Amino acid sequence: MSSLTPASPELNCWLQTNDVLPTAFAERKALMPMWGAQMVPPTAWPAITQRIVSAPIKPSTLAYFHIPFCANRCVFCGFYRNAWQAEHGTPYVDRLIAELEFEASQRPAGGSINAVYFGGGTPTALSEADLCRLLAAVRRTLPLSDDCEITIEGRISHFSLAKAQACLAAGANRISIGVQSFDSQLRRRLGRQHSGEDAATYLRQLCEQTDAVIVADLMFGLPGQDDAKWTHDLDVALSLGLSGLDLYAFNCFPNLPINRMLEKGALPPLLDLATQCRHYAYAVRRLLAAGWTQLSNSHFASPSPNRYERNRYNQAIKSGQDCLAFGSGAGGCHAGYSYQVQGNLDDYLATPLEQKPIAFLAATSPQKQAFALIQGALEAGQFASALFAPYPVLLTQLHQWQQQGLLTIEQDQITLTIGGRFWAPTMIRELAQLITPPEETPCPTPTMSHPHSVASKKPHSLNA
Repeated sequence: MSSLTPASPELNCWLQTNDVLPTAFAERKALMPMWGAQMVPPTAWPAITQRIVSAPIKPSTLAYFHIPFCANRCVFCGFYRNAWQAEHGTPYVDRLIAELEFEASQRPAGGSINAVYFGGGTPTALSEADLCRLLAAVRRTLPLSDDCEITIEGRISHFSLAKAQACLAAGANRISIGVQSFDSQLRRRLGRQHSGEDAATYLRQLCEQTDAVIVADLMFGLPGQDDAKWTHDLDVALSLGLSGLDLYAFNCFPNLPINRMLEKGALPPLLDLATQCRHYAYAVRRLLAAGWTQLSNSHFASPSPNRYERNRYNQAIKSGQDCLAFGSGAGGCHAGYSYQVQGNLDDYLATPLEQKPIAFLAATSPQKQAFALIQGALEAGQFASALFAPYPVLLTQLHQWQQQGLLTIEQDQITLTIGGRFWAPTMIRELAQLITPPEETPCPTPTMSHPHSVASKKPHSLNA
């Protein structure tokens, strides 16, 4: 336990973590990407792809742009694809803009884009000039809403304050920096190139010198991340003037470099679910006590009146909104199909412009609307039980979870407890399984794409 004085609010938050239901489920496992979707044979891809490209845009659609380069591979990251070299930037952006402009020429006017996300990889590895002309192309070719949220995901090693200001001047209004931890020793073990002090200084200056929404990501459950380290991470994050903060559980997927380090004893053992649950609960209580608003199970908005954090893209993508996808490795969903753009960079660049370089295509599940309802409601953490009236089997399960203490039901309002919010990914999965027809099987997961893309399983930014 952290060395805190008995009267401290921090200790009080720790003492209230004994009701977070660490044994409610055997494992914490999310809904598979494109659950229940029906794979389309490759012979049908060209015709369907043209249908996707030329389909009208609905109101409140999203757009995602993937930048598949990283200066180095962090040992916990499953999204590394291509080593960054400066000469890659301009040709890639040329192709990305050409893809964007071609699709705009095929699509009828109308609709609106409510949120745009530039993810990776490391979008801010691109030069200032390339980032700004890409932003300009987006504003020129897509029907952006007047209050469109435009997020640039970045890492501090490539993202000077001057480059950040240039991106804001070009139209971005939200910056997301993945920190994971402010503990320097832990960061070095994970492959981070900057100290925790460097990361904190950078974020503080970014908040002070820009008027954009500035968001940072933290991870809990990292090897060696004890109570004291997690307390320190939150202490620092709360001191920076951030607009928003994400809290993500570390998921140790197969084939990550970190697995070899764990096997060799180069890192401390993974934290168990009970500790992860306790760390999550402590962080939620700390943030709520400091006046932050919990917008989703993982995302919090600052009480500062100077910056209005909406978290629009992340909330919409979890609620099943259509998303146009551009760039090698991007995932999207439009016109009744989920798709992934070619993740092999050479193949992507070599594909003729008149062809969308698709690597995977599936017809969305007939239950997609129900899945979106489930995920959107449980991610929000509070919803009217009437939303689930068409699905009595789901209401029955929710009432059972009320008996376990995972949620409360009062006057037709369902609210997840902190324990329920921790277990929400598993609860979403179990609810989806209840309404999936027996003959329908989960669609195999394609090559892992960016975490913010539709084809991915967890919303998180892994760059710092």
